[in-house]
Amino acid sequence: MDDSRVIETTPTVATEAVQGIRLNAFWDFLRRQIHPHRTIIKFAAVGALGYVIYTGTLLLLYDLSALPFLPAKDTSVDLLLFTHEDSLLLVTTLISTQASIIGVFIGHSHWTFADWQATRKPVWLRFLQFEARALASTLGILTVAVNGVAVGLGVHPLVGLPVGLVAAFTWNWLCDTKFVWRKSGVSQ
Repeated sequence: MDDSRVIETTPTVATEAVQGIRLNAFWDFLRRQIHPHRTIIKFAAVGALGYVIYTGTLLLLYDLSALPFLPAKDTSVDLLLFTHEDSLLLVTTLISTQASIIGVFIGHSHWTFADWQATRKPVWLRFLQFEARALASTLGILTVAVNGVAVGLGVHPLVGLPVGLVAAFTWNWLCDTKFVWRKSGVSQ
């Protein structure tokens, strides 16, 4: 008779129950950690959605030429102070930027800040404030940071992108929470 068999001492049902309890405890812990930061997490998620909208629109309009009435690739355009060598890229990046801004505004209005008791103001005014903030963020902070790091340090622009993204994210969060969707009863 072979006695080298392993005898299971803990029943499988008990082991699965303990694992289930541990998993539930882990999810409860995670929920407690995330709950106080849910607004900034939503803010980042909507910002990521804006990136997807921008990239998708650019792909659709520039790479796939979805709108035949747009200029051809590599068609230059004179813009008074300078000439842009690819007018299609210029037009499609502007359209993509605006599509992304609109998508992010809708996401913030209906999800990120939906549960905030924000000061009452007309939607058009909130959108114009958001638009101004977005343009300052995109054209000012992000562009300056990327170009500053690239030219100042002599590195590829993609190296400067994280610096610009962190600076723009910080600016966007502060402007949106303190001005565009400022909570009622909070002074400017």
